[in-house]
Amino acid sequence: AEYLIVTMASRKSPAKPKVMKVMKSKAIMKRTEAMSHGIKMSQASSKIQAVQAAPKRSAKSSPFPGFQRPSASEVKQLHTLLARHFGERRPGKGKRNILDTVVGTILSQNTTNTNSHRAFSQLKESFPTWDKVRTARPAAVQKVIRCGGLAPKKTKWIQTILKTLHKERGESSMEFLRKLNKEQVHQELERFQGVGKKTSAIINMFDCNNPDMAVDTHVFRYAQQLGWAPSEELRARHNKGSGTAWPAITRDTVYAHLDATFPDNLKYSMHLILTDTEGGLPVVCGARNHLGFDKRGVTVDGTPLKEVVKEHEL
Repeated sequence: AEYLIVTMASRKSPAKPKVMKVMKSKAIMKRTEAMSHGIKMSQASSKIQAVQAAPKRSAKSSPFPGFQRPSASEVKQLHTLLARHFGERRPGKGKRNILDTVVGTILSQNTTNTNSHRAFSQLKESFPTWDKVRTARPAAVQKVIRCGGLAPKKTKWIQTILKTLHKERGESSMEFLRKLNKEQVHQELERFQGVGKKTSAIINMFDCNNPDMAVDTHVFRYAQQLGWAPSEELRARHNKGSGTAWPAITRDTVYAHLDATFPDNLKYSMHLILTDTEGGLPVVCGARNHLGFDKRGVTVDGTPLKEVVKEHEL
C-alpha cells in the first residue's frame, strides 16, 4: 500500500526488457509485469554497474554508534544474491508528479493496497487538479476517499499541504523539490502532518536523484531478522555502559542507521527488491517468514532461497 503512485506510474515505463530471464520462478515473473518501480537489469549489466559505481555512503552517522552491521560488503553480497532471483533495479525514464506520490502515500496509510488505489482514483476523477482539491469543501473530499479509511484526518492533511504550497509558492505543486538536496527534501516534507521519513526518502530516491534508504515495514522486519539493527536486549545492555546511549529501535532510527551504512549505489535497487510485493522478496518471504543470510547464502525459514523460489512456480 505504501507505493500506490509508484506502481501506477511504472506501468507506463519500459519495465519488461529481456532481463526477465533472471527470474527463475514463473509465478514471480508474472507478478513483475506490474513491478513497483524502475527497470529490472540482467546479471551481466548488474556486474558492470557494481564495478563502475563507487560504493559511497551517506555522510550522516548512525544513531547506534559502535554497532557495526551491516558492513558495505554484507549489503553488496546480499544484493548480488537477491538480484539473481528478483533482478537488479534501476530508475526508469518516466517522470512522476511528486505531489501525486505524496498524496498517494498519505492515502495508503492504515489501509489495503486495493482501497488506497480506489481512494486515489476517485479523488483524481472527482477533482482533476490539485487546486480543485485545495478549494473543495472538506466533506466533498472526505466522501471520495472514505474507502481508504481515516478520511477526515487524511483530508485535513492533504488540504493543509495544498493550501500551504499555494500560499508560499502560488501553485499547488512540489516539483521544486527536484532541485533540493537530500536534507532539504526531508525538511520541506516532514513539516507536514502525515508525511514522515519514509515518504521523504521515497521522494529523494525516485524523484530527486538523492540516494536515500527508505524503510517500510518489510525493510524494518528484514533488518531485525538479519541482525542489521540492534535488538532490544543489545540496546539495553549497551545503554548500561558509559558510552553514548542508543535511542529506541523504531522504523525511523533504523532508517537513519541503514541510510548511514548502506552504500549509496545500492540503496535504490536494494530498497525495491526488499519491498516489491509483486516481484520482490516479500513474494516469498512475507510477514510470517524469517529471512536468513550468511556466507552459505540466503534462506527463508531455514530453506535456501533458490528452493523457496522454485516452490512458487506451482
